[in-house]
Amino acid sequence: MKPNRILQIVTNLSAGSGVLAVVLNWHKHIDTTRVQFDYLYMLQVSTNRQQEIEQLGGYCYQMPDPRRHPLRFLRESYRFFKMHRYQTVHSHITHLNFFFYPIAKLFGTKNRIQHAHLTTWSDKKLSGLRNYLMLHSVWPLITHKMACSQAAGTAYYGKNFTVVNNGIDVGKFDYNPAVRNAKRKELGLENNFVIGHVGRFVRQKNHTFLIDIFEQIIKQEPAAKLVLVGNGSLETHIQKIVAEKHLQNSVLFLGSRKDVAELYQVFDVFCMPSLQEGLPVVGVEAQASGLPCLFADTITPEVLLLPNSSMLSLEDSPVKWAQQILTLKGQPRTSGKEALRAKGFDIRQTAKQIQGFYEELAKNLCF
Repeated sequence: MKPNRILQIVTNLSAGSGVLAVVLNWHKHIDTTRVQFDYLYMLQVSTNRQQEIEQLGGYCYQMPDPRRHPLRFLRESYRFFKMHRYQTVHSHITHLNFFFYPIAKLFGTKNRIQHAHLTTWSDKKLSGLRNYLMLHSVWPLITHKMACSQAAGTAYYGKNFTVVNNGIDVGKFDYNPAVRNAKRKELGLENNFVIGHVGRFVRQKNHTFLIDIFEQIIKQEPAAKLVLVGNGSLETHIQKIVAEKHLQNSVLFLGSRKDVAELYQVFDVFCMPSLQEGLPVVGVEAQASGLPCLFADTITPEVLLLPNSSMLSLEDSPVKWAQQILTLKGQPRTSGKEALRAKGFDIRQTAKQIQGFYEELAKNLCF
């Protein structure tokens, strides 16, 4: 019997995409003999996860960039759904569903799932208004509503939605002192207080504010280091700011990495001052490794999974953020694995939930 194929719509297949990480975590832990994922995306990036997807048995389909080729985008979207008759489409984007949902319905897609990954429509007012209006114009075509957190679902839908936690392989990120010591030695950070951040260099992640915070930290802790993991369009801009503040000897730009689980072991504190998030996967991963975390209150409070995690407002000064981070120095580090399992963030739990949901949809189509 062939598996039930689900089309996942994402912006891109970037190795740094948190949304793609969520979907791929599901993909790796579902029974692909019964449920299989394919991916429709718009933007090409140099570091992508297409090979990983194909090894899992999924197909990847790229649409033209709608900003550069709007007519080609519409034409190819029509051709795609005419040729590939999916019964279930699960979209992790917003405004482009204005085009995808009507076409998919036209060619027989019965289940059109919308997934909210953020607690706001955008970090820019005009983009947020566009996203809201375009998605709400096809609101009746959404058959099922999902969200990564209660706050994200309330922000997008108000009510009547299903929360699916951003589950991770908690064992993979479990705190390991031996790995910590070896990795810190490898990076030359054995005697440093290390603040870590994992995220793309885009406006949403608010790296500029993070650098301002670190500038205050190093005044009180000269041996402190800031480790930035990820890449993106603003990386060069952030490097320039670091140089202007004469911090280049204290800030490490590690780029996109495959050893992120080990890098969490290196950090002493994880800091995430994002302008907007839903429930960030990296925040869950950091806490699985037992890291003290400081998040912006723009992130859903559901991200606070351990007692040593806290929040501050982006209205607070970099000085206050720095003071809070310095209070976390030297805190005992223990495993967060069991606490995250108890709160439903083990990928085996969430993959079972999402697979069961898809199979129930397929069963209903038979009647």
